[in-house]
Amino acid sequence: MTEIKELLALINNSELTADQKKELLAAGKKVERRIRKYEFMVQRTIKDKTIATNVLNATIQELADQKKVVEEQSEQLRIHLTALENSYKELEQFSYIASHDLKSPLRTISNFAQLLQRRYKNKIDHEANEYIDFIVTGVKQMHMVISDLLEYARVGDRGTPPIKVHLEDVINLVEINLRDIIREHDAEIIIQNPLPTLFIRKSSILQLFQNLISNSIKFRSEATPRITISCQQQTNYIWEFSLKDNGVGMDESYQHKAFLPFQRLNNQDRQGTGIGLAICEKAVKLHGGHIKYISPKNQQGTTFVFTLSQTPTLEKVANTSN
Repeated sequence: MTEIKELLALINNSELTADQKKELLAAGKKVERRIRKYEFMVQRTIKDKTIATNVLNATIQELADQKKVVEEQSEQLRIHLTALENSYKELEQFSYIASHDLKSPLRTISNFAQLLQRRYKNKIDHEANEYIDFIVTGVKQMHMVISDLLEYARVGDRGTPPIKVHLEDVINLVEINLRDIIREHDAEIIIQNPLPTLFIRKSSILQLFQNLISNSIKFRSEATPRITISCQQQTNYIWEFSLKDNGVGMDESYQHKAFLPFQRLNNQDRQGTGIGLAICEKAVKLHGGHIKYISPKNQQGTTFVFTLSQTPTLEKVANTSN
C-alpha cells in the first residue's frame, strides 16, 4: 500500500494537466480500494483457514479420544465375553459331569429296588409293594431326567466343528433312528421341496429334527401322523424351515414357556421329561437362528418354524476344519 501512496503523490506532483492528474488519481484510488478489498479477503481467508484448522485438529483429537474409548470398551467387552464363554463351558461341563456321576448311585438304587420287588413281592403287604413300585417308577423317571440333561448339555458342545451336510441325509438318519415309532403309528414324513446343503454342527441339527418329528408322532391326533417339512432361503446366509404336523396342537399362549427345560404342556400321562423343545431351541440358537410354533385354534396340528444362519464365518470354520 505504501507504493500506491507514493505513486499517487508522484502523479500529483507531475507536470500533467489537471484533468490528466484527476483521471490518474481516480484510477489510482480505485486500484487502492481493490487492493484493500483483496487484502481484507486474504486476511479473512487466513483467519477462516486458521479457524477451520483448529476445528479440524479438535475433531481429529476428539475422534482419537473416542477411538481410544471404543477400543478400551471393546477390550472390556472381549474380556467379559471370554469370561462368559468360559463360565458357560464350565456350567455345561458341570452339568454333564454331575448328570453322568448321578447315574451310578441311581443305578444302584434301581437295582436294589427291583431286587426287592422280585424277591419280596408276594411276601409283603400291598402297601409295601406300592412303596417299592413308587421307588422303581421314581428311579426310572430320574434316569430319564438325567439322560435328557446329558443330551441337553451335549447340544452346547461348541468345540464340535461345523461340516458340510445335506439336510435330507439328516432326515434319513432321523427316520432310521425313529423307525420303530414311525412303523408303529404308520407315520408319514414328507419333504415338500429340496432341502439345502449347509455348514452345520450335524449332531445338533439331527437332535433338532429328531425331537420335532418324535414330538409330532407322540402328540398325534386320531388321524395317521403326517409331518411335512419345507424350507425357503430368506437371504444369502439365512434359511427358514417349517415342520408341520396334524397332531393335537399346542396353545400359542405358552410360546415362551414351551422352550424352557422340563416344561410339559400337553398330556402329562405321555412319556417324557419336557426337555425336547429346549434342546431344539438350543440347537437353533447355536446356529444363529430362532424358533417358534404356530398352532391356530381353528386348524389341526402345529407348525414349527425356525431359521438357521449360514454365516461366512461358520463356512470358513468348516472349511478350515476339513
